[in-house]
Amino acid sequence: MDLDPVGIIMAWLRNYGLAGLFAVALAERFLPLIPSYGLLLAIGISVGDGHWSLSSALLSTSAGSLLGCAAWFYSIRALGEARSVRLLNGTGILFGLPPARLARWASSFRQNQTAVSFTIQLVPTLRLFAPAFAALFQSSASRFIAASTAGIMLWNGLFICIGHAVALHAIDTTNITALALAALCALLCVEMILYWLARRVLGKRQADLTPDCGS
Repeated sequence: MDLDPVGIIMAWLRNYGLAGLFAVALAERFLPLIPSYGLLLAIGISVGDGHWSLSSALLSTSAGSLLGCAAWFYSIRALGEARSVRLLNGTGILFGLPPARLARWASSFRQNQTAVSFTIQLVPTLRLFAPAFAALFQSSASRFIAASTAGIMLWNGLFICIGHAVALHAIDTTNITALALAALCALLCVEMILYWLARRVLGKRQADLTPDCGS
């Protein structure tokens, strides 16, 4: 028998309707035992099978994820800067992210809060740290929540729609976990290409702005 933990969770969720979707999206922000893209892909497949509507699944999961994101933001802000830094570094170590890398990401977050708050919701693992970055550097709560809402809805909608399309086109969905891993590989490839293109564009722009010393 193939191991399919995501499929097992989905079988359990179907018994709880939209409340189950909300709860699992909320829980994923605190205990990401199953990656969100896998759950969302599975939810999309269930939408295609007629268990939920596309709009209700998107709204329920987005609301749960946003509530978890906001809860992290306000909880960490209440800790104060010193304790927030210790918590951020300790959590980063659990995910294999050294403090130096977290410091670089935090610096980028500080420079462009709105754009980074949106973009960071589209990066696996790193999206879980967005509330910590925002709270640690005293970001505007309204700007962070608004940008995060847009990013969360795009992330959730992308994978739910992919799962929905998979179900409608009768692609093999007997092992949802394997399908989720394939989707992650595709996502990482796309993000690497976009990152490479962005570096090329920024590097060219910086070169154009740098004066020619030999002139």
